[in-house]
Amino acid sequence: MSNILTIDLEEWHHPEYVKGNVDRVLQERINDSSKNILRLLKECKVNATFFVVGEIAEKHPELIEKISEHGHEIAFHGYHHEPLWRLNAKTFRDEIEKFNSVIQDKCKGFRAPSFSLNNETKWALMVLEDAGFVYDSSIFPSRTPLYGVPEAPVRPYKPSREDIAKEDPDARLWEFPLLVYPLIGLKIPMAGGFFLRFFPMHILRKTIKKMNEQGFPAVLFAHNWELDAQTPKLKLGPYRSFVTYHNVQETERKLKQIIGSFKFSSFRDYLNKHNLSNP
Repeated sequence: MSNILTIDLEEWHHPEYVKGNVDRVLQERINDSSKNILRLLKECKVNATFFVVGEIAEKHPELIEKISEHGHEIAFHGYHHEPLWRLNAKTFRDEIEKFNSVIQDKCKGFRAPSFSLNNETKWALMVLEDAGFVYDSSIFPSRTPLYGVPEAPVRPYKPSREDIAKEDPDARLWEFPLLVYPLIGLKIPMAGGFFLRFFPMHILRKTIKKMNEQGFPAVLFAHNWELDAQTPKLKLGPYRSFVTYHNVQETERKLKQIIGSFKFSSFRDYLNKHNLSNP
């Protein structure tokens, strides 16, 4: 079973808990942090899907070219890393068109910043379908203080425009939910970011193995800034600082262990292999 590895390519100040606390000239770290993740993937001999923030693609076209040259897939992660709840159908459509013009191609995949796709922002499904997207990977089938759709399936499915937690076989867009661990009626996020850094390796391995035994890929993610030792660390308050920076120095080691324990590919490779690449 091939699992799916994704990288959310963004600046250190893009995360929702950080951006509201930045009030000065911003230090760029995107080139340095990108070098780290590209090096790791090359060492591990694995291709990934890079969900790219549009303003980074616009400012650093050479970086996008390098990612593609390494065999990785380019997908869309919003233009300014604004959650869907701050956009509407028109502004979202404009972001997609601008991104496609910047990268000179239509990408097939999308991940909402801050995993902000839910039934309040389900209008985004129609925009994605109309724009020719094949898949989305924005839903955590769990509940966190910032995001989550706990009623959603944990496996790939085609979400209904009426209720994204329900399946519609006639829909054109595939949803690939992020990995969760079922425990006593709960679904605990495991897919990456804080959760990758917080939970012990044996639980992560167990969760991936269980998903594979059910015949489905585990979808994991990491942020490029999590592999950058020079990522600026702001004082965000106890909870937000804990979620954003806890154990960040362990990200590379744990990611290497996970990649070394299971088979991973990009969404593009997975979709092609399973004949799911056409909407």
